[in-house]
Amino acid sequence: MLPKEEQVKCIDGMIDAALEARVANTKPKNFDEWIVRMMGTGIADLFMRPYNYKVWAVPTTKMQCAWLGERVAAPNVKAVTTNVILNKTAGNWGPNATFRFPARGGTGGIWIAVADTLPKENTRFGEKGKVTKVNANNKTVQLADGTTVGYKKLVSTMSVDFLAEAMGNQELVTLSKELFYSSTHVIGVGIRGARPDRIGDKCWLYFPEDNCPFYRATIFSNYSPYNQPEASKKLPTLQLADGSKPESDEAKEGPYWSIMLEVSESSMKPVNYETLLAESIQGLVNTEMLKPTDEIVSTYHRRFDHGYPTPSLEREGALTQILPKLQNMDIWSRGRFGSWRYEVGNQDHSFMLGVEAVDNIVNGAVELTLNYPDFVNGRQNTERRLVDGAQVFAKGKSL
Repeated sequence: MLPKEEQVKCIDGMIDAALEARVANTKPKNFDEWIVRMMGTGIADLFMRPYNYKVWAVPTTKMQCAWLGERVAAPNVKAVTTNVILNKTAGNWGPNATFRFPARGGTGGIWIAVADTLPKENTRFGEKGKVTKVNANNKTVQLADGTTVGYKKLVSTMSVDFLAEAMGNQELVTLSKELFYSSTHVIGVGIRGARPDRIGDKCWLYFPEDNCPFYRATIFSNYSPYNQPEASKKLPTLQLADGSKPESDEAKEGPYWSIMLEVSESSMKPVNYETLLAESIQGLVNTEMLKPTDEIVSTYHRRFDHGYPTPSLEREGALTQILPKLQNMDIWSRGRFGSWRYEVGNQDHSFMLGVEAVDNIVNGAVELTLNYPDFVNGRQNTERRLVDGAQVFAKGKSL
């Protein structure tokens, strides 16, 4: 709970923003202006500016705001004021208030299951299937193992800046340099003991503070009981949360619970890879997620170079040239980094970008997800698009 003084600043700022919105006749120029107009300076300074810098690894002044739609939930002044006076927690709100998650295998399990339905002779995963060169003139793709594959129409899901490099197209390479992205560090911590009551059934926790490097903590063990070992499993203690060594390295039983942390990195927000894991564990102590004496039984650290496609001020100027130029060469660049639009960059979006690209190639269907993000994010998709597409293929329509 915020101190009363900070609560007043937030409510004052929201009231000022609501009054100014009545007379505003211009659109905000960037994300920072959007934040102030929608939420006021109090929330902007206390949460939105520091939190979003930790997420995006760029200042909010360098981001556009056309991407927002439902991605950032705007507050209701009356509801916030009521909740503050009554000391009441807000109910479910925002696009991720509820979501589905697999019991086993994480979200990757979904796509492994999808991949298993594909004909094995038409698939090639791993390093041997990595694309090293795309010849748009000859319509061929060269793989890391030396195989050359021909195509009529190409759906590319690799990052569009990688695609430009693989094509050797200097114009596209230059344009893609206008696209900004941040890298993501995913850090996992497994802890011995029952999940603390102070954590409860929470899924995500957000951290604008500067006493921890992560912007989000996911209580991964809350997603499924299969996301941690059974209590009877014996594991040694690697360290205590305060960094000290345990009294014994003998393996002991659980129970266990787990946390997943996310840390951003960019040229504007550098990160020390070698010390980040230790800094993150200390951050868990600083934020009272862990006690100094908690026993850590496992850790994980992986860096994803292309983590978030940044909705920068320059993004649309580049994309509105890159994507049509590629399509004129019979290349549909789609996906989280293939089409570089964060607002339609989640896993479900990326899947539908592929479905709709194929529908567009086969029968000229409109690509709703790519071209109308606000529309697809504001409704539930109930069409049987995959069945329709399969029927078209069954008729043997030529590509």
